[in-house]
Amino acid sequence: MERLLHSTHFRNSKRYPTLLRYMVEETLEGRGAHLKERTLGVEVFGRPADYDTASDPVVRVTVAEIRKRIAQYYHESSHASELRIELNIGSYIPEFFPARDRSAAEVPAPANDVADESAPASTPVKKPRFSRRLVWTVIPVLLLVIGIASGFLWRSYTPTPLDRLWSPFFAAPGPITFCLPISAKKRWPGNAATTPAAIAHALDLEDTKLLSSGTFFDHETLGENVVYSDVLAMMRLESVVGHQNRPVRVRLNLGTNLNELREGPTVFLGGLDNQWTLKLIEPLRYQFGGSDMDSFYIRDSKDPGNRQWSLHPQDKMATVNRDYAIIARIHSQALGQVIVIAAGIGMSGTAAAGEFLSNSNQVAELERRIGAENSDHDFEAVLTTDVDNGIAGPARIVAVDVR
Repeated sequence: MERLLHSTHFRNSKRYPTLLRYMVEETLEGRGAHLKERTLGVEVFGRPADYDTASDPVVRVTVAEIRKRIAQYYHESSHASELRIELNIGSYIPEFFPARDRSAAEVPAPANDVADESAPASTPVKKPRFSRRLVWTVIPVLLLVIGIASGFLWRSYTPTPLDRLWSPFFAAPGPITFCLPISAKKRWPGNAATTPAAIAHALDLEDTKLLSSGTFFDHETLGENVVYSDVLAMMRLESVVGHQNRPVRVRLNLGTNLNELREGPTVFLGGLDNQWTLKLIEPLRYQFGGSDMDSFYIRDSKDPGNRQWSLHPQDKMATVNRDYAIIARIHSQALGQVIVIAAGIGMSGTAAAGEFLSNSNQVAELERRIGAENSDHDFEAVLTTDVDNGIAGPARIVAVDVR
């Protein structure tokens, strides 16, 4: 077990080794039958005895990731001779198996010590002179081929920063959902979309059909339409999600509800026009604030008076050369799921956030800022991007908060 926990698959995390060690030790002590989700949540993660396992899936998510990392570890040929620890789906009790059997070498037949005198003397056979030279030529070639193949296999099974970023999200069960905001005019005074009253008003509209009593023209112009930048961000992120070979669905912010969002992990796109985003980032350090009557900005709850990350909606479009966005990956207690947020103050910010979360180099910089030892922790970051005539450039990190 110590070899497994000190491997590259576990040593950079605190959560996964702690839970696996606890389950193995309890099983070896004969207490495996008591390893239940609630028990692990209380004993390992410090949850209260009456915590809601449905809304806090920390044990299920962590065990799913441990199971994947164990499989990656034993897939490497260098560990074939080790005792195997396996964690079957649906169980929290580890099972132990001996090392894989190796093919037994053939035993040569014993030589006949007594010569058969009646047999005629055999003529010695002359061995080809090139046989030994051929062997010493072939062996290095074979070793080279094996080395190259091993390198490719190691590279293909070594997780990248992009893999580590999305791993907790993909470990959550259920269909993957993209939640996009509807491009519709807001009807509350001043369009103060970030006030508690405005968020509550938008949440009251969930799971309703916009303009169901309006005309066909109303529906076509203000109905189920979405902004191009939100679709662009979704397409970038779908290039990452698509490799999972699992159901993916798209929902509009006013066409879904809590029950549906609790069925699996969700990517929330858009900030000021997506009430779900505004509600889910309320417990986080960085939030959206402001109104189109003055300015929109990203507020730092530890420095609320600082408005350095702001945009003025009344400015001419040609003069807007900067946008800001919030990205986050968190375990949402409200939904009981792992969620990802990519939300800009403006449309350009959302597009840049989607590009950032799907770009290996940019995610590697994010991991460096978070710390490799915290790669499985919840995080929130503020991004900035240069804007040229509404087109966003590469996003840069300006602030990070690890939870």
